[in-house]
Order: sequence, then C-alpha cells, then structure tokens
Amino acid sequence: MISSDIILKNIPNFHDEFKEILSFSENYESEEFFDKPGRNHYYLLAYLSTLFNNSNIIDIGTHLGKSSLALSYNKTNVVHTFNIEDQIKNSKIKDRQNIQFHIENILEDSIQEKWYDIIINTPIIVFDIEPHNGSYEYEFYKYLMSIGYQGIVVWDDIWYFKEMRDNFWYLIPNDIKYDLTLIGHWSGTGITCFAKNNPICKILPKIDISNWTIVTAYFDLTKYDDANMLIKERDNNYYFTHAISTLSLPWNMVIYCDLKSLKRIQTIRSFYLREQSALKTRYIIRDFDNLKFNKNGNIMEKRFNDYRNQIKNNRVGKQIYNDERNNPSYYLFCISRYLFLQETIEQNPFESTHFAWLNFCIERMGYSNLLHLEEALSINRDKFSTCYIDYVPEDTVRNLPYYYMYGGRCSMCSGFFTGNSAYMYKACELVIDYFLKFLDLGYGHADEQLFSAIYFDYPNIFCHYYGDYHQMCTNYVSIYENAEAPIYNFIRNSFKNHNYIKCLEACQYVLKSYNIGNCTIQDGYLQELKERLLICENEVRNMNH
Repeated sequence: MISSDIILKNIPNFHDEFKEILSFSENYESEEFFDKPGRNHYYLLAYLSTLFNNSNIIDIGTHLGKSSLALSYNKTNVVHTFNIEDQIKNSKIKDRQNIQFHIENILEDSIQEKWYDIIINTPIIVFDIEPHNGSYEYEFYKYLMSIGYQGIVVWDDIWYFKEMRDNFWYLIPNDIKYDLTLIGHWSGTGITCFAKNNPICKILPKIDISNWTIVTAYFDLTKYDDANMLIKERDNNYYFTHAISTLSLPWNMVIYCDLKSLKRIQTIRSFYLREQSALKTRYIIRDFDNLKFNKNGNIMEKRFNDYRNQIKNNRVGKQIYNDERNNPSYYLFCISRYLFLQETIEQNPFESTHFAWLNFCIERMGYSNLLHLEEALSINRDKFSTCYIDYVPEDTVRNLPYYYMYGGRCSMCSGFFTGNSAYMYKACELVIDYFLKFLDLGYGHADEQLFSAIYFDYPNIFCHYYGDYHQMCTNYVSIYENAEAPIYNFIRNSFKNHNYIKCLEACQYVLKSYNIGNCTIQDGYLQELKERLLICENEVRNMNH
C-alpha cells in the first residue's frame, strides 16, 4: 500500500536529482516542488514513474513543467507533455533528455487520433488543466473508457474546486477511483484505475467503510411560522446545492426528509451513485410537525409542534443569548438528529457496527471536511466522538440561568459525530432526556449546549478531538487545519478553569499533530502550547499521587 514513507524510501535521490535544475530559475517556485507528500504531489508522481520502465508517460497541462519534471524521475521512461502554449520559463527543464514537449491540444479529436497508439499503451496519464471545472476531465475520462484504456490517470485539484467535485469526481464509480490527497496535492489528488487487474491499482489505498451507516436529514423549515429572514434566505436551493457532497457519498446512508423534498434528494443521489443508489440508501419520509419521541419503547404523546410552542414560550421574557437563526424549529431539527439515529440503530438496515451523523450540507463548512471524511471513518472509534471546540466550565453549565444567558458558546460540535451502536444509542437517549428536562425547566437553545451538560454527568461515553466548526471532520484523526483555534479556545479556557486532564489531552492532540507534520502553528501559540503541556503534565502527575 502506498504511503508517504514508501514514497520517500523509494525515491531517495529526488532532491538531488532536481535541485540543480530548479536553482537556475529565479522565478520558478522550486520550494513547492520539494514540499512533502500531502502538501504537493511531485514526490508521488516521481514514485509512480518508478513502477514501470521503458514506457511512455503522458502529462496533459504542462504549464511550468513541474509535473513533467517529476514524472521524468525514472529515466528509462519518456514523458510526453502537452499544452496549448509554451509556458516553460526554465530552460533546464526543456533540456531534460526524457521529456518531449508538444504544443498541441490533446483534447481535440484529431490530436487524440494522432497520438492514439501512445495514449492506449501508456501506463499513466497526468491530467491538470485549467479552468478546473470538471467538464474537460469528465469528457477525457469518457474518451478513455470508450477506447478501452487500461492504465491509470492522476487528476489534480479534485477537491479544491466545487465544479471539479460536482461535475467530475463524484461521477466516477467508486470501485475505480482512489483518493491520494493525503500523500499527494493538498488541493486534491485522485486516481482512476481503468483495469482492475492493473498491478499499480493493487497498491493504491482503499478504505472499507461498509460497516458504517451515515444518517442525515433535510426538512424545509422556511414554511413554519417562526421562520425569520435569516432562515428564509437559506432556501432549499441553497441547501441542495451544498448537499451534493453528502448525497454523492458511496456509503450506506439513511436520509430522513419531508415528502416534498424526497424526489429532489433521490434525483441527486441516484445521479451520482447510479445503480448503487438503491443498494446504499434508505429514504425515510416524516412529517416534521408530527414527530414524536420514543421513550423506553413507548411513543410519547407530545408532537414536535407542541414542543415548538413550548420553546417559544420559554424564550419570552428570558434574558438568554439570542441567535436568530436558531429559532424553535431549527432547535427541534437539531434534536431530531438523535431521534433519527436511534431509529436507524434499532432498524439497522445495513447491519452496521458504527454510525455517524453528517450534516446534509457539510460542504458549507469547507471541502477539507469531505477530503478527510473517509480517513475519519477508517478509525472505527467506538465512543461518542465529537469535536470539542470551546471549554465551558462545569459550574457554569450547572447554573442554567447563567449558562443560557451566556449561551452563544456551544462548546461541542453536532454537525458531525460518530460512535458504535451502543455508545451512539446511549448518547442519543441522553440528548433527548436532557432536552426534555431542560425544556421543562424553561430552557432550550441548541443541542450542542446539551452536550456539555451530558459530558459532566457521563464523561466516559465521550471521545473528543479538537478543532473549530470548519474542522468538524477535518481534525477527527489529527489536527490538519487551524491549529491555533483549539489553543486559544479550548486549551486556554480549560487551563484557566483548572481542568488539567482535558487540557493535557488537547495539548497532546495538537502537539502530536504538529510533530508529525500535519499542521503548522505560529511561534507564539507553539510556545504557549508547550508551556501549558508541561504544567498540565505536572498537575496531572500530582493528582495521581
């Protein structure tokens, strides 16, 4: 299986091979050429060139010549690189003996016919052209399918551009595509393998997610009488545009929705998954107003419409944090997640061991969440796992009037969370219990506020990771982005409130990510992190003695 370590081990002379060539051009971005795998894909391309000898390689989109240069690492091969104009600034690249430069548009039919013999026989094609809208990529993919091509194609920028995701990458059947972004280019490196018996494909990473069920939901909240302008400005077109990433996931999925939205959801999912859609999906139609909780096997009498009115009344005349988007209907929608997860676990249509809630429009929070989603689910974490964003101290959480007055700080994220069937079911049961309890006490703002109250009563059901809202999937395995956020939010606040155990856990999580090179940290924050780590280690050591 290809990994960063394998790549670096098998091309030990990469830097020495190319450093002199790149040093001759002041304007050439030589620094990024030597970025490690996961930041840039040049090491990966060089490694792929070593998997075969005495062959022709095709590079489509020469630009400045960096990908061609990397592909020329194995000197027994000849790299044919194509562009519609000469953009090479470095004469040393042009002098490279095993690169041949062609100013031709290989996407045109006549040019493809001219180069047919080399195209059909090349083991590897690299495709990186502008404008990265996915249409050229998909057309070329269909052309290769039509001629019976048997090699592999490396596609650049599959995640960074929404058009690349929607118009190309999501349309490729899951069994022939491989995501190598974590050892390729940060903007997304994908590989399509056109023959299952291709020996290269056997070493490409493919994660088995078949033991998971993803649960998501969409209900049109704009039609309810508490819908304000902030709710109405995000209409169903807004959500469905951002839902393509979720609906195109090639994994087991249970989707709850209202009848009005069903056809559009089915159309999107079936378009991207084709014949796999029916096998991988269960659609559950619900009338949102008439949803009811199931308590110990008994259906409770109150409907969501009744709870909406109770939430409205609870908010009248109270000094609470006012987030206008989180109206009573939206709060109820957030709570419905736990009802739907419980039902899914009970019915378990895919016989899964693990379950995840994923927001219908997770794409809104940044494409890196999609990029790291498969990695997150590969961990098979059992406990209820959610991103701990900000530490709110226990005494504040237990003082409900103050907690809800100060309630803009929802400390844990509920847009994505995971667990095995037992832990997930228990967590959902507790969220519903605390929702009802707090509602009867006159409070209720967001499901995420319930998380902290539950955590301080039931800490052993949780397994936390650290980040901010835009890293709710991204940082599940390691800190990849915005490493400063957990330092100035969670670590500072947990330290200030003397929870040294959780502060130490967060410090270790962030520092480990930094030490293995998954993230960068500004100098001041890094110093603060190390100082707090040492203090917390000492405090925890004293506690244990």
